[in-house]
Amino acid sequence: MQADNFSIWKFYIARANRIIPALAVLCLALLIFGWFYLSPLEYRALGKHIAASTGFLSNFIYWMEAGYFDAASHEKWLLHTWSLSVEWQFYVIYPLILVSLQNFVSMETIKKYIVIGAVISFILSAISTYQWPNQAYYLLPTRAWEMMLGGVAFLYPLSLKEQSKKYFEWGGLLLIVVSYAFISKGTPWPGYLAIFPVFGAFLIIQADRENSLITSNVVFQKIGKWSYSIYLWHWPFVVAIYYFSLNSIFIYIGIFYQYYLDLLAISILKRLNLRKSFPNFLVI
Repeated sequence: MQADNFSIWKFYIARANRIIPALAVLCLALLIFGWFYLSPLEYRALGKHIAASTGFLSNFIYWMEAGYFDAASHEKWLLHTWSLSVEWQFYVIYPLILVSLQNFVSMETIKKYIVIGAVISFILSAISTYQWPNQAYYLLPTRAWEMMLGGVAFLYPLSLKEQSKKYFEWGGLLLIVVSYAFISKGTPWPGYLAIFPVFGAFLIIQADRENSLITSNVVFQKIGKWSYSIYLWHWPFVVAIYYFSLNSIFIYIGIFYQYYLDLLAISILKRLNLRKSFPNFLVI
């Protein structure tokens, strides 16, 4: 926007290219699987959830159906896509608001509005979690601040010396670790406690350490590269373990198996010369 060459349409295409094809592969795999293993009623519910997930409205569906950690949640193969729906809704609305504001106020003012909007969304989240827990968990207004804080990190980068960068990075990591130690499934969420992991990530981004042991090591970078595939496939494996009464070790076997299937699919795409046409068809 500052360079006056931003295209909302190109932005949407880029996001769709990143998100939709891999999601479509998952949904197709579940449809094939469900045809053979699910009852007619379960298959009908799966079809409804696939439609909601691919339409990026699943957060509304699951909000109206039940809570995330109740017994029924382990019967919903695409429950985790609620967050993908929130993310996509953010991608659709956020740039429209920014472009509209550009017609009335300066870029500096827009940057301040983003900070104010993130603060308001966080306050709304902290209050709503205890008043309307399901709405606060699933809906965009109480989740927007988590993504907007990434925008704040980009718009207001800190000029830090190397030693200060280390402090920021380790401080951010500490906040994330503390989150694992003190937050459980019984904790009202997101609420005010969500500030710990989110602000921890914010500090790590602000540290911007290219030679960091934490963010530059091969293992973590590979996990980051594979994160979308891991995200897409982890919950269906959890549901399968619950559905077939399997040992939980199968979730890790399944994720790595899917990773190698992704590699195979990309190899096939290359041989068919389709890799250039669909560069993010399967994101590893």
